[in-house]
Parts: sequence; structure tokens; C-alpha cells
Amino acid sequence: MTGETGWAIGDSSAPAGAAYDLRPLSTGEILDRTFQLYRSRFAMFAGLAALPAAVNFVGGAAGVLFMRAGPLASHGHTVNQMVQSATSLSISGITMLVVLVVNGITLAATTWAVAEIYLGKAASMRAAWRSATGDWLRYVRVVLRQYWSVLWPMLAGGAVLGPLFVIPGIRARGVTAVMAVVAGVLLFGAFLYAIYAAIRVSLAVPAAVIESLKANAAVRRSMELLTERKVRIFLMWLLIFAMTMIVGVIVSPLQFMALRAHTVERYLFQMAYLTGIFFSRLLVLPVGAIALCLFYFDERVRHEGFDIEFLMERAGGGPVPPEAAPEKPFAEENTSPGPA
Repeated sequence: MTGETGWAIGDSSAPAGAAYDLRPLSTGEILDRTFQLYRSRFAMFAGLAALPAAVNFVGGAAGVLFMRAGPLASHGHTVNQMVQSATSLSISGITMLVVLVVNGITLAATTWAVAEIYLGKAASMRAAWRSATGDWLRYVRVVLRQYWSVLWPMLAGGAVLGPLFVIPGIRARGVTAVMAVVAGVLLFGAFLYAIYAAIRVSLAVPAAVIESLKANAAVRRSMELLTERKVRIFLMWLLIFAMTMIVGVIVSPLQFMALRAHTVERYLFQMAYLTGIFFSRLLVLPVGAIALCLFYFDERVRHEGFDIEFLMERAGGGPVPPEAAPEKPFAEENTSPGPA
């Protein structure tokens, strides 16, 4: 990784300086450093998060405008319900796809900036974007591989159980209720596994950015590092969820008022709600990205003596010899059916 200083007004570039002390940290210490980094470089991290938040806002606004402009375009007559639903689904699908792409790029850019600052190097918003966009397709593949590791059990369960509910013979035997219970239990188990899998692969983006790994290698690297201490990753995600819920409660009255309002007032309330969601994403998204990068460094310090290696390289002594580095724990077996 290479640092680069300022680029424009409001870039909030970080000059090179002393690195944070590299040592094993508790969960509380990592979260404290997360918010410390966020506060000290708020403009830069919020600026990086602005792109996916803006894409989500534009997609939502496009859907609202279509629902508003549809009747006007047909001179007051109701637009065909099927056309309206298909158009809304298309807008939502395109928005989700674009958000997925820009999320991968934004996570990579934020991780790059955190790593530079954390190791005492210079970082700027432009340098972070340049680093992420230079290999954006690899980072998007990493995010897609993470989603696949999390979602494949539920997708497989739906593909197997779904068709059974439409077979006439099964409905005639009156076992639909039993099947529904079985399906519910299996899907609940798949949901629990999805949480477990999401924790195991959560360090894939930092591994891809800092170690230049491809998608499958980055996911395996994350599982290798997280053989222990998965609970604290879960606690971090609970914190992110709580922050999101708090903001959601604050802006939810706008959604209720939009449902009760009519014509222009409904449009205004919906746009105000989307604006609130935009700022919530702007504020919350960097917290998770920063924390995951710090968890990644902490696991490398614990597993591989990364702190010793970094100090030797900084002192000009070169990397730690393999025989002097701590042994890596045996990696957990990858239970995902995805490609190795």
C-alpha cells in the first residue's frame, strides 16, 4: 500500500505519522479505536460512504417519482398494475445491483484508508478511491463470494422445499401443514448458519485489500484467521444493527405520514424519509468497515506476530523469518459448496 496526501478542499487527508501500537486488543479497545479513527477522519470516511448511500437514495427517489409520475403521464387514468409493479421491481433490482458494486468498491477504499492510517502512513480520499477502483472487479467478486457463503443454505432449502408445496398429490394427502413446520425449522437452521457463515467470512475484504488476495483465497483467509473469537465480530454487528435501528426509529414517522398523506404531500414525506435513510447510511456504514479492518489486524497480531514483523520491517530488518514467526492455527474446514 502506498500513501498519498491531499487532493482538494474538504478531502480530509491524513498526513503520515506514528502508527497505532500493534498489540492484542480487547473488543472494547477495538471499538474505541474504531470510533477514534472515525472521529479523527470523519470527512474522509463519510465521503467514501456517500457513494453507496447516494445510489440507494437515487434508486428510491426514482421509484417514488415513477409512482407519482405514472398517473400524470396517463392523464389521470390509473396505470396498469402489472406494468407499475414490473417497473418498480426493475428499479429496485437495478438499484440493488449498483449498490452491491459500489459497496464492494467503498469497503475496499475504506479498508485501504484505515490500514494506511493505522500503520502510520498518509491517506486521502482520492488515494483510497484510486486504490479501490484500480481493481474494483476483484473486490466486487469478494463481496459476491461473501454473499454466496452466507445465502447458499437458504437458497438450496428454498429450491428443494418450494416445489413440494405446489405438487397436487401432496396437498391432497393433507400433509402441507407438517411440511410447513419442517420447512420452517430447516429455514431457521439455515438462518442460524447464515449468521455463523457471515462472521467467518467477515474479514475477506481486508484480506483482499491488504494481502492482494482473490475472492476465494480472501474468504479462506478470513476463515483461517477467525478460528476463534467469533463472538466479538457478532457483537460488532449487533452494534451496527442497533445504530441502524435507532436511526430507523427516528425517520420512521416520515414513512407513516407518507402513507396517510395524499398527492404532493405524500411525495414530500417519502423524499424526506429517503433523505433520512441517506444520512443514516452515510453515518453508520464506515463504522463496520473500520472495525473489520481493525479486527483483521488484531487477528494477525494474535496468530502471526504481525506486530513484530511490522516493527522489524519499519526498522529496516526485513520480514520475520518463517521459523521465528508463530505457527498459524489449523484453519477451519470450508463447508461452503462454493469453488475452492
